[in-house]
Amino acid sequence: MKSGLKASHILIVSLAAVLPLLPFVDKAFHIDDTLFIWTARQILERPWDFYGFTGNWFSSENTAHTFIKNPPLTSYYIAFIALFTGFSERALHIAFLVPALFAALGTYVLAFRFTRMPLAAALAAVATPAFLVSSTNIMCDVMLLAFWNWAMFFWIRGLDKGRGLDLAIGGFLIALAALTKYFGVSLIPLFAAYSVFQGKKGLKALAYLLIPVAALAGYQFYTQYMYGRGLLFDAADYATGIKVFSAMPQHERVFTGVVFAGGSIIAALFLIPSLFGLRAVAAGIALAAAGAAYAYLKGSFEEEDIVLFKPAFGWGFIAQMAVYWAAGAGVLFLAVSDFMKRKDAGSVLLLLWVAGTFFFAVFVNWSINVRSILPMVPAVSILIMRAAEGRGALRAYLPVIPAFAFSFFITQADYNFANSARTAARLISDGYSGEGALWFQGHWGFQYYMESAGAVPIDTKGSVIRKGSMVAIPYNNYGLKRFPDRLDKTGMVDSFPPQYVETMPQGGGAGFYAHQWGPMPFMLFPPKGETYVVFRMNEDWVLPRDLLAEDMPQRAGFPVRPRGTP
Repeated sequence: MKSGLKASHILIVSLAAVLPLLPFVDKAFHIDDTLFIWTARQILERPWDFYGFTGNWFSSENTAHTFIKNPPLTSYYIAFIALFTGFSERALHIAFLVPALFAALGTYVLAFRFTRMPLAAALAAVATPAFLVSSTNIMCDVMLLAFWNWAMFFWIRGLDKGRGLDLAIGGFLIALAALTKYFGVSLIPLFAAYSVFQGKKGLKALAYLLIPVAALAGYQFYTQYMYGRGLLFDAADYATGIKVFSAMPQHERVFTGVVFAGGSIIAALFLIPSLFGLRAVAAGIALAAAGAAYAYLKGSFEEEDIVLFKPAFGWGFIAQMAVYWAAGAGVLFLAVSDFMKRKDAGSVLLLLWVAGTFFFAVFVNWSINVRSILPMVPAVSILIMRAAEGRGALRAYLPVIPAFAFSFFITQADYNFANSARTAARLISDGYSGEGALWFQGHWGFQYYMESAGAVPIDTKGSVIRKGSMVAIPYNNYGLKRFPDRLDKTGMVDSFPPQYVETMPQGGGAGFYAHQWGPMPFMLFPPKGETYVVFRMNEDWVLPRDLLAEDMPQRAGFPVRPRGTP
């Protein structure tokens, strides 16, 4: 590694990583946060049996290992913090500033190895929706990134200086990364390829990769013993198995993946034109035009149930996709051009880092989402600054300011989306708890707060919702089941106004956490705000007898009336 890490740079990166997150430390638990909290509670009771509980996550009660497809290390961290603070939002979000800080600092020290502009690279990585939004959740993604970056730092330094201790630390951090999120396993082939390109000293270092291999083998055998299936391979089967049911054409997957890459790493949209001038602008316009033409000719995105030129999905929607597509294509081009220019071990590492992450996010994972793009953010920021060397510091630093502002704007939108579920759960529980048994559909953070208020999740394999019971449904959620039209019920609505930008808008258009909501990570001027409906059942609803197929409520035509209407 190059020497000369500057204390002032470390301070700047630390402040840039932490200060933008402080306004969101009271963010409601969101999306898969609920799963990590459930696991942490189990760990506090039986730390050796982390998935030895049941839960209703896919609309029926099942054992945890059948629906949790991440390893437990993040939940052990949550459990440790909860020993002292309990499971409060503020305490846990403050605790998760630590992995965010180390992920950012890891990007800085890595960038020192590959570019003369490490500070700019680290700031560009932080100034992305992928980093900022993910850092406001208590899921495993940013913790993975922290272990990933520091594993890479120690491994590369170990190779450069011939230090076995550094290589051993790198191997240990690979194991921690993989036990945080299974995608961390990909560090093993990535480091192996980089080491081979280093020649004889690299070949000797390959033995240290046995450290994570042994750790993961132990995890596989332990979970096989505990739960009757090895969870490492089980997660791989799940990711690929779910994707098999997708009817999405491969060309559409690639297009959507490039759009997600461009939106997730929005700093590239500001930096590339600034650094490379009119040629980059002209190329970007041409790429955007090509992306717009693809979307226009396609006419619809069937898996996301989006038909172009219906309300909210006109030229403005196409323009957003086209811009993110151009930025994403620029990101991928940088990785290839850097390799073609340098053809050294470093360029191989960066190319494989970006290409491998993109391939997994688009072709392997069950859903294209920003969390799957996040691991390539440091590599992209480093590639941008490698290409920017000699072009002037202002042209590298000034575009980071609008990138930060835009990413903060997206983070605020996701914060509001998360908080709407907590607010709705409170309003529903306060307003309807005394009017009969309170049931609910839906999951994510809404489930966490409804169960905390004493409501019962509907089990589609065996629930009887008696006459007079109340059933709450968040329209923008998953696992929702239609009522048979013959059932007598009365609906009352609570709604939130639409924001200027949404990460998972009701009615589709964008899917920050799952592309099934839309073919881009966020959407400006979405059509609808969040809607929550409470039905009073005027006759019994017996499940599974009276069960219809899964359907989003806004497509199901639920008859509702405003709250207070008789």
